Amino acid sequence: MSCITIQGHSYDADLVIFDKDGTLLDFKETWTGIIKEFLLTLEKRMPVTQILKGRIENALGIYVDEKMIDGKGALAMGTFTECNTLLTYSIYREGVRWDIAQGIVKEVGKQAFSSEVRKKHVQPAQGAIELLKKLKSRGVHSAVATNDKESDALIDMEYIGALPYLDLVIGADSVERSKPCPDMVEKICSSLGKDPRKSILIGDTTMDALLGKNSGVMLTVGVSGIVSEMELAEHMDVVISSLEEIA
Repeated sequence: MSCITIQGHSYDADLVIFDKDGTLLDFKETWTGIIKEFLLTLEKRMPVTQILKGRIENALGIYVDEKMIDGKGALAMGTFTECNTLLTYSIYREGVRWDIAQGIVKEVGKQAFSSEVRKKHVQPAQGAIELLKKLKSRGVHSAVATNDKESDALIDMEYIGALPYLDLVIGADSVERSKPCPDMVEKICSSLGKDPRKSILIGDTTMDALLGKNSGVMLTVGVSGIVSEMELAEHMDVVISSLEEIA
């Protein structure tokens, strides 16, 4: 008997691999709050002018006041290391020496991206916890593959109440090569004794689609939001607007 039904089609899957931000987490609510905290904390170290604020937002692809995220941007698709480099460059452009800018990003990030701040802002995506519970009750394994740090991803999953229903959480620092290379899916499948060809990958960006294709999973599912349904449909096998569409 097939375990998962999406848009009227049933799939006999042993494993579902989820992206984190924008898939299990509400990307806009979570990250506009966290980046706002970063800017407020940075203000204690140096003046955050409109020019600097705009440079940081453009570099990361997130606009705090408008609560907008560029689905093709660094925050949506890049690793935490890449985002830190862009933050460093943004501060360097203010005339701050590169190594000092690196130190500022490290110090400010330690506060702004801390577990206390994340706890205040992380919000589950609509239907996320219900779906994880459903999969667990059917004996279908679930895992997370994210370009965020593994430790931060674990904190996020704990705070939204998802951790008890997940078998594994893998971050960019858990593997040699991050998305879209297949390393994360390979590690998850190897650790859980599962076959990628019996696995479904669910994400919200083209990076997730490429991860699925490169890993040889049976199905890639796109959740539209920060990337349009039309654009996701060019890369994903199936596109949905909410996890609630998975039964």
